[in-house]
Amino acid sequence: MSVRIWVSTLFDPVYRCGGWAYVRADGAELTGHAGGQRQTTAGGLGPLALATALADLDPKTPVTLHAAAPLRAAIAALPGHVAAGWRTPDNEPVADADLWKQLLPKLGARPITVLPAPEGKINPTAFADAWAELGRDKAKASGKAFASAIPKTNLAKVKGL
Repeated sequence: MSVRIWVSTLFDPVYRCGGWAYVRADGAELTGHAGGQRQTTAGGLGPLALATALADLDPKTPVTLHAAAPLRAAIAALPGHVAAGWRTPDNEPVADADLWKQLLPKLGARPITVLPAPEGKINPTAFADAWAELGRDKAKASGKAFASAIPKTNLAKVKGL
């Protein structure tokens, strides 16, 4: 059985801070985390969220990931980046390579299906969006990184799982 994960990231380029969140459904068990980072990039938030979502999963567990286009594209580009020594076609370093390198062992050889995030206002992605916004705002207000588990009582209210 595949574990389903919905990932959301939000970035504020003016303050260089962002938030991330994920919701994970492993059968009937629901888990989720949210966080925020200061002095980050838009592309660095996805690997943070995904690494957190995969941290305690068996490396052979199949995953179905629902994510926005930028994260889907970044995941699809990983094999090419590895083959090119983490350089772009213009021979520039790949942005956020350190975060992606840390994520690779968690991705491992697991079967992973990457799908678009569902649209609409009542679904797991919209729920994760709200938590990513909270993470971004907490990091922006405090000036430091933030991370927290999403309470199970909140997860129980997620529509569309």
